[in-house]
Amino acid sequence: MDLAENCLQGQTLEFELNGYDTRSELLQALQDGKIDLIFHANQNPYFAETNGFALSDTLLTLNMAAITAKDSFDENKENIVAVEKDNFVLKAYLSYNYPQWEVMEYETSDAAVKAMQKGEADCIVSNSGTVSDYLKNNKLHSVFLTKEADVSFAVQQGEPVLLSILNKTLTSMPTTQFSGAVVSYNASSRKVTAKDFIQDNLLAVSLIVGISILVVLCIILDSLKKSKRAEEKSKKSAEQALKLNQELEEKQQELQNALVEAQSANKAKTSFLNNMSHDIRTPINGIMGMLTILEKSGNDAERAKDCMNKIHESSKLLLSLINDVLDMAKLESDTVVFGDESINLDQVCQEITESLSFQAEEKGLHVIGEHDDYSGIYVWSNAVHLKKILMNLFTNSMKYNKVNGFIYMSMRTIERSEDRMTCEFKIKDNGIGMSEEFIKNELFTPFVQADNSPRSDYNGTGLGMPIVKQLVEKMGGTITVESKLGEGSCFTVILPFKIDTNARPEEKEDFNADISGVRILLVEDNELNAEIAEFMLTENGAKVETVKNGLEAVQHFEASEPGTYDVILMDVMMPVMDGLTATKTIRSLERQDAKTIPIIAMTANAFREDAERCMEAGMNAHLAKPLDAEKMIVALKKCMADNSDVKLHEDL
Repeated sequence: MDLAENCLQGQTLEFELNGYDTRSELLQALQDGKIDLIFHANQNPYFAETNGFALSDTLLTLNMAAITAKDSFDENKENIVAVEKDNFVLKAYLSYNYPQWEVMEYETSDAAVKAMQKGEADCIVSNSGTVSDYLKNNKLHSVFLTKEADVSFAVQQGEPVLLSILNKTLTSMPTTQFSGAVVSYNASSRKVTAKDFIQDNLLAVSLIVGISILVVLCIILDSLKKSKRAEEKSKKSAEQALKLNQELEEKQQELQNALVEAQSANKAKTSFLNNMSHDIRTPINGIMGMLTILEKSGNDAERAKDCMNKIHESSKLLLSLINDVLDMAKLESDTVVFGDESINLDQVCQEITESLSFQAEEKGLHVIGEHDDYSGIYVWSNAVHLKKILMNLFTNSMKYNKVNGFIYMSMRTIERSEDRMTCEFKIKDNGIGMSEEFIKNELFTPFVQADNSPRSDYNGTGLGMPIVKQLVEKMGGTITVESKLGEGSCFTVILPFKIDTNARPEEKEDFNADISGVRILLVEDNELNAEIAEFMLTENGAKVETVKNGLEAVQHFEASEPGTYDVILMDVMMPVMDGLTATKTIRSLERQDAKTIPIIAMTANAFREDAERCMEAGMNAHLAKPLDAEKMIVALKKCMADNSDVKLHEDL
């Protein structure tokens, strides 16, 4: 709770803790409105629905174990489990994960343990943190269960605002601090006495006592030896002590260096947070300001158009800042998936040039581009990562350039065989340049920027170049920099590629946005996001029905006649039931269209691994927020066309 109170920047949450003797009283207090939320409750949507409360996102996951007096235990059998009558959290976990087990209720937890020991029940169930307490009895055994317990807050149904605040709090809570608090709490849950320690470590204690006796005997024998031998021993001990002292000093120096490095990293991150606070507020302020002007512009169409353009540009800047932070977090945790696809280098460079040249020319910059002919050459690489590298370098050249400056881009082959080639990408400018010291010590350090002046002109996270360097290295390439203050910079990236000898050029079809008559079930808990998606779809002719969570989606689909909906657009992170669970539930229904209806993820979880989780749950495609109308319609048409059991309307 202490962590949660201060995890939202600029806001303070206040929690008042009320204790209850039994969990039944706790649940009744929530239902009567005497308290706002319960901690903790188990992730069991059906139990929550039955008892009139809604669940937050998962706060922590507990490993669970079965404690048994039997020689063997199989969790897949129809076991009898003894449970304290009042423990609704544990009963919710068992009913959700082990519905085949028979639950025997007892007035107290001690009575449940005794029933298991007498053989009235096959086991009791406990979280892993308390397993050792039961194993002091050497007649008991523990078996860790394969199904974990997801723990959440519980709030009364009909409190979407409180639920949203809790979910945002969980997202913002520092993971490392929270994990440390949990470990600290578990570690201090019971006091270990000297007797406990000796009983638990009898072999080790015996060994230590024996070694101590031997050491004493050796000392006594050694004292009886000749004076000369004693002097030699003393001299040798002194040398060893000196060596140990030197090693200790070296370790202390290493620790000091590590401390300085950590302090430097913290200082850089503090600076980054200060800059991000400014940089994120700048586009937000621009958007809010332009909306105010737009409201008061009346019928001035030209002014309204100018406001809309500036809102669009501010939105793109805000999205770019957030993407940089997320990219760096993924790269530092080594969770970026580097899957290869067949791409045409000529097309990649053309897309980058087209998207950025206009921006450069608007800033009064001259762009010069030249590259070898790659029109018929396809290579195995990752287009998203390659574009990220080149666009970050190009954007840097724009950001730190001069009025009437130039940007030179080139791509050429420096080595090629029958199935492999190595390409050089060069981006050069005559901007403000960088010092040798900055290039050597800070250019590729996260959160650092070359210009630390007031941030009116140079905005960003200071993550662009670290992202570029890590991507280049993970793709097997190298990056070098040449720069002089006041004269400009030149970045050279060399990347190896495997040639796709079987590739055939794709023929692009003209985009047709018409989806007239397509019947869509839209599942989205955020009203603003739902309104935006519904507008995009109905504007192009679709018929849309909207529900607010996964459970409602399952209920609406199950109650509808087969063929009522042509496609489902499913958000992933939602209260009551998330999109992945809802998709699995729909796919398991005993009706043919449940197996075939296209389900498309529509989520802010935009990484490749997020998309893979959606596919594993049974979805057909993945759309990342913010939504792009053209990409959404293309995905709709493709999924419907790929599904042989779904007949497209004639106007498609």
